Amino acid sequence: MDVRVITLRYQEGLQGFPEEALRKAISGREVLEAREHFFTHGNIPHLALTLLLGDAPAGGDGLRRPMGPDPEEGLEEARRPLYRELRRWRNDRARADGKPAYAIARNAQLAEIARRVPRSLAELKEIDGIGEAFCRDYGAETLGLMPEVTAPAAPEGAAGGEGADTAGDWTKTPNDERSTRNVEVEAGGAPPF
Repeated sequence: MDVRVITLRYQEGLQGFPEEALRKAISGREVLEAREHFFTHGNIPHLALTLLLGDAPAGGDGLRRPMGPDPEEGLEEARRPLYRELRRWRNDRARADGKPAYAIARNAQLAEIARRVPRSLAELKEIDGIGEAFCRDYGAETLGLMPEVTAPAAPEGAAGGEGADTAGDWTKTPNDERSTRNVEVEAGGAPPF
């Protein structure tokens, strides 16, 4: 067995850390254990890795992937599209902001957002690792990605206004996840929305 410590510097062009130095450090041997420490130096992200390497050569490149469980696997099927949308949004936003994706939110945090489907900044802050800074910088965008509720509020102007029709029922169309409202309209009258 052998222990190696390497430090990787974030590369803007890669939008991540280079793997070549890691491959050299491993030299094709099996990684038995890896510990990581993320830090910034001079406003540049760095990743320090302590690797415990086995004596025997590894199959493939010596790297075991994934190092942890995929957060998507723990989600019910109905929540997975939201999780994927959150990841797409986070990756696009990170690219636009010129920062690594994990600096905005980790996959585990995005999975928890998809699981809970928060409707307010207060509910968003209840998720481990989501705080004031995330809510200030990304809260409104994140909440904007949440799917509509199954029974939306009455259309604007319909509640309590003249000609408002509170009768009717909410139904879901078979090909659309959004809800629609069936409203009875008097002959010659216009719908209340």
